[in-house]
Amino acid sequence: MDFVKVTTELKKEVEDEIKKFFEAEIQSIENDVLRDFYKDIRHHTLLGGKRLRPIMCIMAYCGYADYNPSILRASIAFELLHSSSLILDDAMDEDVIRHGEKTFNAIYADKFLKSTRFNLEPYYDGGNWIKKDGFFQLLNIQRAISRYSYGLSVLGSNILYALSGKAIRSSGFYDKTVTKAMIMQREMYKILNEGQLLDILMEQKGGNEDKYFEMIDHKTGILFKYPLRIGLLFTEKADIFSLDAYSTNLSRAFQVHDDILGVFGDEGTTGKPVDSDIREGKNTLLVIKTLELANENQLKKVKAILGNRNASSEDIAEIKEIMKSCGALDYCIEKESQFIKTAKESIDPNMKESSREFLTQLCDFIIKRKY
Repeated sequence: MDFVKVTTELKKEVEDEIKKFFEAEIQSIENDVLRDFYKDIRHHTLLGGKRLRPIMCIMAYCGYADYNPSILRASIAFELLHSSSLILDDAMDEDVIRHGEKTFNAIYADKFLKSTRFNLEPYYDGGNWIKKDGFFQLLNIQRAISRYSYGLSVLGSNILYALSGKAIRSSGFYDKTVTKAMIMQREMYKILNEGQLLDILMEQKGGNEDKYFEMIDHKTGILFKYPLRIGLLFTEKADIFSLDAYSTNLSRAFQVHDDILGVFGDEGTTGKPVDSDIREGKNTLLVIKTLELANENQLKKVKAILGNRNASSEDIAEIKEIMKSCGALDYCIEKESQFIKTAKESIDPNMKESSREFLTQLCDFIIKRKY
């Protein structure tokens, strides 16, 4: 199997189906404000991305059944749900860049600022910084922008969740099977939100490797497990749990690799700042192992820099060097390799050869990718 060819073709089919789905949705809206909002949601959904979740759903289905156009429509539910989670994740993390462009919340922060016609020019005069009123005006506009952009991000995320259910309902599969899929989709969304909660609490309380992977299984893992499960469900003959071990290990490897790219990747390729994880003090596996393996002097430096949004480029470079020298980076590379090995061993031998080959090559792609 030519993995690149298959994923490229399926990616285009998925994106075309998403465009078709949104076009019908937007055409049905009469209110101009709502129509523009849905266009922004569509833009965010189609911005970058590998479309792995819908592709995995399709290939799981085709592992036990002949291709049916209904699976393409059902599969886009997982891209819509993934986009829903990213909008909320970016808003909560106060991230402003994704895939090299502004995040949903940053777009609406810009729109709100322009709508207020707030004049920043007086603040180039030092005298306005002496007056207390000047500072409070800035503080009030910042709070208003933050509240507005966060609120619209939540609404955009909620709408995408609702649309993901609509994609499944409009797939054309038997009603009884669609009902089961909808129940699973709601369970998936609940677990995904639990993962977001665990992630936020880990930032406050810190965590160890076990807690990290518990959070990942809820947050990243669920976006791998359920596309496969629901793809298998629609075959009406496959065991829907047969790829659970595969998805768990694959998603763990995916996230560990993301952690590595978040620090050692190329910003132009990843589309995200490669110093943001360090500046924000995120509890990635790379950070957890660095705090565990660093010597006393290294630990002092790491704790002084980690979570410091004003850290210099020299500070960032120093932490990167410590991550390498203490063995944390090597540990993560070995860990993702172990997960990939287990994932490959977990592929159901009863699947059609084309799907088995795809899932095997997907494992290799996950840890070789640069984005």
